[in-house]
Amino acid sequence: MKVVLHCSDSSWGNAAVITKWHVLPPPNGRGWSTIGYHYVILNGRLSADLFNKEYDGHIETGRPMDDDNIITPNEFGAHVAGYNDTVGICLIGKSGKFTSKQKYSVEYLIRMLRIQFFHVEVVQHSDLDPVNKPFCAGLDTAFMNYLNKEL
Repeated sequence: MKVVLHCSDSSWGNAAVITKWHVLPPPNGRGWSTIGYHYVILNGRLSADLFNKEYDGHIETGRPMDDDNIITPNEFGAHVAGYNDTVGICLIGKSGKFTSKQKYSVEYLIRMLRIQFFHVEVVQHSDLDPVNKPFCAGLDTAFMNYLNKEL
């Protein structure tokens, strides 16, 4: 199973904010039925002027999935054209600028997804969509190699 890491390209936000961005009709949104990602990892900045350290690294759910090891069409995400049968994780923040707690939560979530899906390959949005190279999610090679080892 591929897991695709994204960045929100915003310094603040949460799953509710991203859902609004994804559900609103164009030109202000995407016009989707719900959020495109399965998980969102917060950085503590819940709005432009509100920081809560307790939410740094907090994992929120987005599109629902059941607990088996198959992503069925009703569980597909909407996060990379042609790869929506993968798990999408969005880190709140600008490309490559994530907190240590967010990175720890990515590790934790990958461990949990390995229990569910057995084999997990972690890639970044920019690995699958050349238009976004090298910006989304902007994680360094050493961290990506670490995630792709059997944690």
